[in-house]
Amino acid sequence: MYALLLIVIMGLKTLLCKGAALGIFLLFFWIKGKQLQFNSDRWDDFFISFPAKRANRYAVVIYLTAAVISSAVCYVVLRLAKYRYSLEIAVLLFAGGLIITAYKWHTKGEDYLLKRYQEVSETILEKRECEKQPK
Repeated sequence: MYALLLIVIMGLKTLLCKGAALGIFLLFFWIKGKQLQFNSDRWDDFFISFPAKRANRYAVVIYLTAAVISSAVCYVVLRLAKYRYSLEIAVLLFAGGLIITAYKWHTKGEDYLLKRYQEVSETILEKRECEKQPK
């Protein structure tokens, strides 16, 4: 019974981590949108001027924040389920998730994120070039 519940908690942690990361990401975009007054031209300028390396750092910070939040929730669930080593299990879940994500990040994630982010800037610049050409 305890093993099955632990598997469910591991799945819960994964879903919480993804959900928290999405929520933090959307919160950052909403805050930046308010600063830019939700103006599409100002958004374009922001994406063109925002360095890709900095976007990379933001992705790492968002993931770490989400992982800590989800691990804290898992700790509470483990305590409520009366697991003897709740803190140790929560730390192991955090470390395990961190190791798996770091492996995935270094094998394909970082390059993929940078490539996709650069495509955003290229698309904006192409759109601007099309707008400048006479019709």
